[in-house]
Amino acid sequence: MKFRCVIISMLLFAACLLCGCGGSVTGGEGRDVPAPVQSEQIDVNLRAFLGITESNIDGDRGDRTPSSESENYTAKWLVEHFADKTAYPALTVTPLKESPDQTEDKTRCFITYNEVARPSYNVEIRLANPGNGIGNDFRQVIIGTGYGNLYGNPAEGFEHQSSTGAMQSGTGAATLMSIIDYCSRNAETLFSQIDFDLVFVFFGSSGYNSLGAETYLKYMEPSERLGTLLMYNIGKMGGERLYLYSGEVQTDQERFLRDTASDWGLRYYTLPDNMPIIDGLYLDGVYYSHFAMLGDHAPFLEQDIPVASVFSGYYGGFNLSDLEGKKGANLGNTANDTYYNLTQKRAAYAAQGSDVATLLLAALLREDFADVMQQTRKTVSDYSFWTNPFWAYMIVIFAIVAFSVVLIVLVKYFEKKYPYLPPVRRMKIAVFGMEYETKTEGDIFVDIKRPKNPFDGY
Repeated sequence: MKFRCVIISMLLFAACLLCGCGGSVTGGEGRDVPAPVQSEQIDVNLRAFLGITESNIDGDRGDRTPSSESENYTAKWLVEHFADKTAYPALTVTPLKESPDQTEDKTRCFITYNEVARPSYNVEIRLANPGNGIGNDFRQVIIGTGYGNLYGNPAEGFEHQSSTGAMQSGTGAATLMSIIDYCSRNAETLFSQIDFDLVFVFFGSSGYNSLGAETYLKYMEPSERLGTLLMYNIGKMGGERLYLYSGEVQTDQERFLRDTASDWGLRYYTLPDNMPIIDGLYLDGVYYSHFAMLGDHAPFLEQDIPVASVFSGYYGGFNLSDLEGKKGANLGNTANDTYYNLTQKRAAYAAQGSDVATLLLAALLREDFADVMQQTRKTVSDYSFWTNPFWAYMIVIFAIVAFSVVLIVLVKYFEKKYPYLPPVRRMKIAVFGMEYETKTEGDIFVDIKRPKNPFDGY
């Protein structure tokens, strides 16, 4: 009976460990105030981003693989779209550098493919606040997302592929476009409540080790780096749950954003304790990786710039991989990642995009936003020491040595307290009638007989 109880307890513990570590959740109670960005607007921008028409249900922009012709074409389309002063009079779009030389800058990096260096572009759009820098230092908030697609063959050029990257990363791009639309329409209202710039960046080569974001950060002015209050990164939408990540330990900006999410009834999950670990280094100083680290926020996080990454997926339970939901195969980064399949299998993308936009805009308009973001720079935790495997090995070695020393001390102590005394035995000659005498453990009886003559009988 006891054995059965032990087995049942172990099984329950394992089930709780795997199923009960799906991450905690904040918010989700709902709110009557309408969202500043509606889900319908997310879908409208996604269709525009993919180039969807009645005659082309999956769009005409190609697969947008890093540095491909279709990715470059999409970057130029984004520039032209937001440079329209009639529709976006308050925005300033940084021109793309298209010179034949291979020099990098904030808007351009290069990927070498088949010994050919090919450009990939960052599209930077700024909503400059006239009050920025007046009475205080220059400050800005960066809202970014990738706009490429890892699935496809960049060597094939600008051709229509089976995957058009609708979910990864069309949904993130559409969400950012909708945020830009709202901020541009309400620029005067925003300027009356905030005193910093809003910078919107579509990062090129996002899936190529965040090369576009890394290059963008590399060529930022020192004042821009120091003045960046927050880097808000938007990942793919449409998964089972929305997650909010700001680093390996909970940060001030994450607590601030989660409080905002609770106020607005927005549902955001934390990463589970059994988050799948990738054996490799992605962030400098952190000697392991997981899926939440992978994104355009990573270079900023490495430079101690406050970040917040929002993305969808399903982590927890018995899932130890990068799943999008409890049921069905993944859609992003596969040949099936098209607009039609997205609307059929991951229809939550539009509502989630609306929640991501609402969280950002609600946070920006809080009076204490800038103060909290500036304070969080002073409380950045350096946990690289604790993630270095060298120290883990040293701790194990120290534990083994300490255990050995304690064991030796205990053995010596008990040797002195309970010394081993070997028994002393006396030898006695056994004679007739000895068996009637009292015998003790210290006595050994030897029966002595006359030796036999070896020549007897011959």
